[in-house]
Amino acid sequence: MDSRPDTAANAALAADVRRPVTFCFLDLASGPIRVTNAPYSFSFAGTGDEDLDGFTFEAVDPRFVSVGPVKAQEGGSDTLVLTLSGLAGVDDELMTELGDRANYAGRDCRLWRAMLDPQQLTRIGAIWSYFTGYMSVPKIVGDRTSQTIQLSVETYLAFFGQASNRTYLDQNSYDAGDRSAELAIAVANGATRRT
Repeated sequence: MDSRPDTAANAALAADVRRPVTFCFLDLASGPIRVTNAPYSFSFAGTGDEDLDGFTFEAVDPRFVSVGPVKAQEGGSDTLVLTLSGLAGVDDELMTELGDRANYAGRDCRLWRAMLDPQQLTRIGAIWSYFTGYMSVPKIVGDRTSQTIQLSVETYLAFFGQASNRTYLDQNSYDAGDRSAELAIAVANGATRRT
């Protein structure tokens, strides 16, 4: 699986008229969701990627679902935001599933890109992977007139880089008889032992 556009896709990216499309895989507890903002559904075979091969990515209206920009930087990418709007008529099962954090939090989200010919809408070159991360807490944004659901996706590097918020002073949480933290604080405050 490529991690960047091949020669044919690069030529399409340099053209005056471009038609990039995104393919999204969300690993929900009840089963994965595979969608694309392409004008028709796509099926894949022979890519070598187990999340693509043998599966169909259903076309969704890009006016109601959007993928935020991926901002790569040293140490990983910024948080990616997926937005679902136009909730009237959305499947009740999906809304119920999004309401339970255990169904998606910490589960995989993968994104791929491909180029389409602007006139024939056929794929140009290979599909490439451009983001992999895990889903975190969604939030509902809006008011009485309109609402959107924004789902944040963190990269794996963000997961490994988070502070644990633990210190050696927490040792008694793991060993009830350990009084080293208490002793260290006493020494730091100038306590001495008298015999």
